[in-house]
This record gives sequence, structure tokens and C-alpha cells, in this order.
Amino acid sequence: MNKSGTDSASGTSENARWTLIRGARQLLTLRGASGPRRGSAMSDLNIISDGALLIRDGIIEEVGATRRVENLVPARLARVIEAAGRVVMPAFVDPDIALAASPGGAAEPGEPDIRRMSRHRLQAVATALAADLARYGVLTIGAHTLSAPDLQNTNKALRLHQAMQARPLRIRSVFSPPCHAPDADEEGLHLVRISQVWMPAVFRKKLASVLEIPVISDRMEPASRMAAAAATAGYNIRFRVSGNTTANVLELAWSAGAVALIGPVPANSDMTRALGDAGCVKVMLTTRILAGNYTSSRSAIDDGTPIALASGYQHENAASINPQFLLYLACQALGMTAEEAIVATTYNAACSLRLSHVTGSLAPGKAADICMIDMDHYRDLARRAGHHDVCMVMRAGKVIYRRPNLTLE
Repeated sequence: MNKSGTDSASGTSENARWTLIRGARQLLTLRGASGPRRGSAMSDLNIISDGALLIRDGIIEEVGATRRVENLVPARLARVIEAAGRVVMPAFVDPDIALAASPGGAAEPGEPDIRRMSRHRLQAVATALAADLARYGVLTIGAHTLSAPDLQNTNKALRLHQAMQARPLRIRSVFSPPCHAPDADEEGLHLVRISQVWMPAVFRKKLASVLEIPVISDRMEPASRMAAAAATAGYNIRFRVSGNTTANVLELAWSAGAVALIGPVPANSDMTRALGDAGCVKVMLTTRILAGNYTSSRSAIDDGTPIALASGYQHENAASINPQFLLYLACQALGMTAEEAIVATTYNAACSLRLSHVTGSLAPGKAADICMIDMDHYRDLARRAGHHDVCMVMRAGKVIYRRPNLTLE
């Protein structure tokens, strides 16, 4: 048997539209109530032993025990993928990546940033990163534009996201305009230009539906003005906090209806709980975990704060896009359980991008974005930092990656 599973298919075109994945030792469905998972709900993976999935035209039709699903009429002649006792779970979601960036992230002196990169070169770099992400089982990303030094190149980055959609990633573009003008005397005019010209144009052209606002706790006025304009334009809003997250920042996020907040969020406060009640997800980044910025994470989870994890790759000097490394960090440095970390890198991460209706869990009606993991128990995912145990990746029902077999002579 092929180490990565075997396929068989019928010859009819109708049955070729159906795919059956069967024999998963643990099928992690993450099915549950809508909205970001919090508190004890972050520990519920809704696991089916010896599970199976029936997929039609890239959409999940049935989820359940293998014995039941494989006996359904459409399953009898469907293409079959044998999980062969492995773990099957939703594909990972990384809500914070700079897809349009110079090689290796922030440009060093003498190296080109995206202003001096041709569209062809920029797309080649982004395409290579997208392929690497897919091999690690990351199929949905929040791609921001923070690597663009000005509005002209922000548009260049957004156009790149649009051109790369579904090849192979599901990309949620995050419009990240500079909040502050280079010249302080022109800041008012700069904000007017962003609010009245760029925001409506980007939204109208469907280049981005999420707008990210940088927040500095002692300079709240520009962020407040941008948030008001973004809400008027129809954006989902997320905030990226530099420094401490003060009560004023939390109040602004709550009043703006923020979908996500990147930065340390104080636990055990009424405003933090109110944000959680409103569905605002706290996004934690790899480099900030390593720097010890999230000292109250266990308290935040216990207090009901919805948590998502992200790499911050190519902007925050993150060294890895491998979700297994992020799972390991979450468990070792933040005190999260393996179950909580898995929810934070799949379903809650999708919620932070407002994509949980499409991906992040395995349920009928959702896209068949699936990872097959070559291990016996899902908890090993968080114990093998730096390993790459994904042996098959399926994007919308189509297998896009299989790990090749090892040949020894």
C-alpha cells in the first residue's frame, strides 16, 4: 500500500464527482456551535474514531463512522482514498502572513523591497511561499500588505493576492494602509485620502474585505478615525497593537466591532470579556510568543477569550511557517493544551478572517480542505516541533500534495 494512502476510482463521470476518505484512526471534525470557540469549547475536537468523509465536487456531503458513510449509495462507486489508520483533520489556517514581500521578509539594506521588484519576480516569490504553505497543510491565509512601503505598492500587493487566489491557497486579503503620514504636518490630509479615496476603492473593486488598523496606545485619534471610515465602507476590522493593549484600545476595538486583535490582551477584564462575547478573536504571533509577550494566555483562555495562532511570517521575523512548530510553542510557552492549539490554528483562525463558514472544520456544506497526518494520535502534532508529518493535503476535494515514499537501497 502507498504510504500516503491509495486511490481507486470508478469510470463514470457522475461517480468521479464523488470522493470517499475512509479509515481514519481519528477524524478531527471540530464540528460545533458557530462563532469563535472559547473556554471549554476550545478543547472539543469532536473526534470520530474510524471516521470517513464523503465529498462531492469539493464540498463535504457526509461525515461519520466509516461503516456508515461507505455504505451510502454515492460512496459505493466513489473514488476512494484510504486513510489507513492516520489522523485526518481540517487544513490549517494562518491569519497573518505577508505574501507580497521581498525574499525572506523585511528587506535588508541593499536588498530589494517590493518597490524595486517586478510583478513577475514578486509573484514568483509569493508562489514559492504558497507552495511551501500548502505542503505544510496551510490552505487558508490572511495576507496583509504591511510589507508595502506606500499606497501605490499596497495596491500592487492586493492585485497579487487577487491574481493568486486559489492557486493553491484561499487568500483573505487584509488591507493594511499606513495610519501615519511620513510628515506629521500632512497626517490629516493623509487620513482623508485613505478614508475617502482608498478605502472605498479597494472595497468596491473587491481587493480586500478586511481592513487592519495599527494602534499605538498614546496616539489613538488616527486609529479612531480610520475605524469609523472603515465601518462606513463595509470592512471587517482588525487591530494590530504596538506596545501594551490599554483600556482605550479595547474600547475602540469593541466600539468598532473588531473581528480580531493582534497583540497582548489583558485577561480578567470586563472589556476583554465583552470583546469575546462579540466574537473578536485574539491572534497570537510566533515571534511574540517567543518574546514572552503573552504572559496571561492561560488566564485569557480560562476567562473565555477566543484565541487564534498565526506565524506572522515575512513581517514579524518569524522563522517558520510549519504549523507543528506553532502548536509546539503554544503548548510549551503558553500552557495551551494540544486540543486548544489545534482549534486555534484551524477553526478560530478561520473565524478571525470571517471564513469559518467555508473552512476550519469538517462539516457538510464546507469546502473539503483536509490534511492527512501520518501519526496515530493527534496529540503528537504538538510534540514534534520542526517535523513535517503531513502526508496528504486536499484543497476543495482535490489532492494537491502527497508526500513521496522513501526508497532505501
